[in-house]
Amino acid sequence: MNQMREFSERWISDVSPMAMDILRKNAEITDNCEVKFNDDLGFEIHDPPYKHVVDLRNKVCSCWSWQLKGIPCGHALTSIHYKDWVVESFVDHWYKKETYLKAYNRFIQPMTNMKMWPKSDRPAIEPPEITAMPGRP
Repeated sequence: MNQMREFSERWISDVSPMAMDILRKNAEITDNCEVKFNDDLGFEIHDPPYKHVVDLRNKVCSCWSWQLKGIPCGHALTSIHYKDWVVESFVDHWYKKETYLKAYNRFIQPMTNMKMWPKSDRPAIEPPEITAMPGRP
């Protein structure tokens, strides 16, 4: 647990290194994208041959990558850069240092040896029988 906490001290930003790697890969997509401003926080991004709609307010892109991963896709990055905003603020809280440290702030208490556990009078659990399935072996 201490190693996990120490690992977070080596993070360059408030976002995990794994999420930062994905952001760097997604940033490569932004070179091919063209921004069409649509609304206060809505954008139409041309990524030939496709067009994607990005809504920064709801953290939504029509390519669905942002919703699935919680990390802005290349289309969302294009819109964020267009507005000159900080990219890290659009990454889900699951990838933030604060959330990471919450997962490792408790200590796991050691358990006694299996020989010291109380004996149960219930039947032992056995694995299911192996049955041949139809088709190729």
